Amino acid sequence: MKLQLPLLDFRPYQKGIWNYMMQNQPGLRALLVWPRRNGKDLVSLNILISKALQRVGLYHYIAPYANQVRSIIWEGSTGDGRKFIDYIPDELIERKLDQQMKIWMPNGSLIHLVGSDNPDAVVGTNPVGQVYTEMSLHKPGIWNYMRPVLAENGGWALFNGTPRGMNHFYQMAETAKRSKSWFFQRLTAEETGVPTKHDIEEERLAGMAESLIEQEFYTSWTASSEETLIPLDFLQKAQNVEITADEYEFAPRIIGVDPAYAEKGDTAVIVRRQGRRVWPLDVYQGIDPMALAAKVAEYLKHWHAHYCFVDAGRGEAVWSRLHQLGHEARVFPVHFGGKTYSDLYARKKDEIWGRMKEYICDPLTPFLPDDPELVTELSSPTFEINERGLMQVESKKSLKKRGFQSPGRGDALALTFSEELDETPVLTERMKQLGVTENVLQKLSHRNNGTRQEDYDPLNYMEDYARANNSFI
Repeated sequence: MKLQLPLLDFRPYQKGIWNYMMQNQPGLRALLVWPRRNGKDLVSLNILISKALQRVGLYHYIAPYANQVRSIIWEGSTGDGRKFIDYIPDELIERKLDQQMKIWMPNGSLIHLVGSDNPDAVVGTNPVGQVYTEMSLHKPGIWNYMRPVLAENGGWALFNGTPRGMNHFYQMAETAKRSKSWFFQRLTAEETGVPTKHDIEEERLAGMAESLIEQEFYTSWTASSEETLIPLDFLQKAQNVEITADEYEFAPRIIGVDPAYAEKGDTAVIVRRQGRRVWPLDVYQGIDPMALAAKVAEYLKHWHAHYCFVDAGRGEAVWSRLHQLGHEARVFPVHFGGKTYSDLYARKKDEIWGRMKEYICDPLTPFLPDDPELVTELSSPTFEINERGLMQVESKKSLKKRGFQSPGRGDALALTFSEELDETPVLTERMKQLGVTENVLQKLSHRNNGTRQEDYDPLNYMEDYARANNSFI
């Protein structure tokens, strides 16, 4: 019996990845950023089938969720009605378990379709080949578990997907693009011809958002969805802005602290902000609360910070210690689930993230440090209007489901907007050259209503708001 694989006629742009993967060299790594409807699953599956014949072993086809890989690959069909599984000829199926989505081949290889939402099905196994489909939606940790296994046994890994912002898939793509040991291919519908310009225009006329068109068909990492709280293009602009000391040195020096659960190895973050300037972040892995408090105390002493706001949810040990050290007049706990000054937001966290958005999107662009992880965390969360008509930022649990890390950096920066402080910009010569006048400056400023008293009670938000009745939003 003679079989010829793959049972697929490749489009021209699909041949490169096939030729690369069929080299049968150990340790192959490949990453595809393809537009929607360009056959990334069909090509990836045919590669996995053929590789399973080249070398006996365990092969995983991994989607973000088990029900997803079942509906798309195990039970799904191509556009012309052919089932994906039919690309494995009957002659190559020795045994098949439907419930577990496993197929054994005559040469002893096993193909197993799994979801990374059930890591126990993957971690602890010894595969020699893996496909990760829709990698932008996977939990980032799954590949970290499997990388050393494939490195040890000379296995290969193929990742595919379309962008979902600058998350872990973007970071992987940047690594693959720079590495000589990876195959990397990023394509757009303009290059592949799929879908056609006519099809894309039909989607546009049907109401598909322009940002979604850019993401799905033109593989844009920076296209922000309409539900994104802070658009990515504003963040990128803020990393390239020019700013002089006289544009921020008049403003109060503010510290935001997002503590960590040291026993869980979480990341703690300290942010320093003065007006339109944000200094490089201090990030600590698994730091003890007392040690973190000591780091903050150094800034309070030597940087002469006026205010320090600490996440009260898991930072009680930090702000309590800072009070013991004599900084109670400048250090305030902030309860993310607490009451707000403005009636636009559901919780205190939503309010401070909303203020931070206004700050970043202000025509007087702030200066943010060159920190890709900060940009990712700030551009990742979406927002919604809840049943009470209040704005609410996406939860950490939801972010993790979408493949993003907990936004510790973002929360730490947001904490610097916990209070209404007078940060009215001073008109500089450079601003005048840009056409900014005192009148324009006052209209642009959202942060000139500060009436906080140093002895205020940070737990009594509504009473303070009644006294400071001019919210900047």
